[in-house]
Amino acid sequence: MTKHSHILFSHSFDDDGTSHEVDNAHTAEELKSEGLAWVHLDANNKATKKWLEQEASYLDHLIIDALLAAETRPRVISFNDGLLIILRGVNSHQNCEPEDMPSIRIWIDKDRIITVQRRNMKAVFDIEAAIKAGKKIKNSGEFLYNILYEILFTTSPFLYALTEEVDALEEKVTTTHDIKFREAVLRIRSKSSVFKRYLLPQKDVISKLKASECSWIDDWTKRHFQENYDNITHLIEEADEARERSQILHDELANALSEKLNRSMYKLSLITVIFMPLTFLTGLFGINVGGIPGSEYEYAFYIFATAMITIGVVQTYLIKKKDWF
Repeated sequence: MTKHSHILFSHSFDDDGTSHEVDNAHTAEELKSEGLAWVHLDANNKATKKWLEQEASYLDHLIIDALLAAETRPRVISFNDGLLIILRGVNSHQNCEPEDMPSIRIWIDKDRIITVQRRNMKAVFDIEAAIKAGKKIKNSGEFLYNILYEILFTTSPFLYALTEEVDALEEKVTTTHDIKFREAVLRIRSKSSVFKRYLLPQKDVISKLKASECSWIDDWTKRHFQENYDNITHLIEEADEARERSQILHDELANALSEKLNRSMYKLSLITVIFMPLTFLTGLFGINVGGIPGSEYEYAFYIFATAMITIGVVQTYLIKKKDWF
């Protein structure tokens, strides 16, 4: 099979949904012919833009620009009887955080599916592997439902892991109130916020797909879009729960830190109360002027020291008695 680096893979589908891998040299021809065909492109390769402009000239230039855009948010745009759809899924790159969600850009109509990536999205390669293993895709609507399902399916474990992490932290924080857990709590809040940032507009995309009037989106597809909608609603609720519970833990740690600081200041205040009269007396009797009582008396220092100790003990007793300490 001829390989071109800008075409990652391509497939054509029979009427019964059976797929066939297409030689990259014949991909453009397959897309132009009747029957469903799918090509997945790499936007990082400079040849991709040229290929789209020459071999997919039936696409409006605004569609091509959107497929190749560097930064995108989930959205859907209807154009004639086709749809431009941008979705986000978890990051499958090594040494990358899952919430750093790469995008997949899709042009889809009755007979053509063109997907473009800048970074690998696990869901896309999972569905391609399923197709190679014999999964049947009978029409564009079924493909769209399946890719939405895969995106949500691969995203859900990371959100469930967040709530489990909150469960573990909740027990530790409530029993120890150790501020060393503050960083972990802040990390959970950050992750859940990022997930929600992309899931909310993606929910709007699915909502618009349910109401789409494209001829190739039939009742079966719309019913399955409702399943996608229910799934993403549940994921957003998970993200909200993780964020809200982590906020409670953050407040709990902040209160514990404030209480600890208050206790420390209170102890310092009590120590100050005890030593204030003693400091006054030592300062008063330490001035170097004539007439200081006991300056000529042999045991004056011992009497003064005993008096100060007595004052300190009495103060401590009174503070204890009033339950101030």
